[in-house]
Amino acid sequence: MKNSFKNTLKLTLCAVLAGLSFVAMYLGNITGVFDLCAVVVGALCMAFAVIEFGGVWPWLVCFVTSVLSLVLLPDKMVALEYIFLGGIYPILKRVFENRGRIISLILKAVYCNVALTVVIVLIKFVFVTAESSAMIVWLIYLIGNAFFFIFDYSLTTFITFYLLRLRKKLRIKDMH
Repeated sequence: MKNSFKNTLKLTLCAVLAGLSFVAMYLGNITGVFDLCAVVVGALCMAFAVIEFGGVWPWLVCFVTSVLSLVLLPDKMVALEYIFLGGIYPILKRVFENRGRIISLILKAVYCNVALTVVIVLIKFVFVTAESSAMIVWLIYLIGNAFFFIFDYSLTTFITFYLLRLRKKLRIKDMH
């Protein structure tokens, strides 16, 4: 009975995190300027799910929020930003950082550039936007990489703060 209650609690909290992430995406979408802030809120929700639940639970939050964002948001770019940056990355971050500092940086750089490439291809061929020059594409990679590593550092800072200070104050018990 205890395990059943724990799974029900995890499912409920994951649903709340998915809902909160989607509401943030929606607000970022309707304002038109806070889309990356909304993605960061989604990433913080995902980081919480990774830390507190682990296993398949963060993937479920990511999946539900991604599907809702792709189906319900008018601007699909916000949904793509969430999927690659706020959804999948916080889950993979833990995996990457368990490999050592140098390999972690390499894996993060590879992930960032693969994600940017997928987004560029999707925008160009699936969502069919205007032609973009090679200069604009290189600018996207340059700015995207800079933003990604600032985002990664900020996420690490939040996770450290959460683990060392906030978690104790909230008296959250291990749900693994």
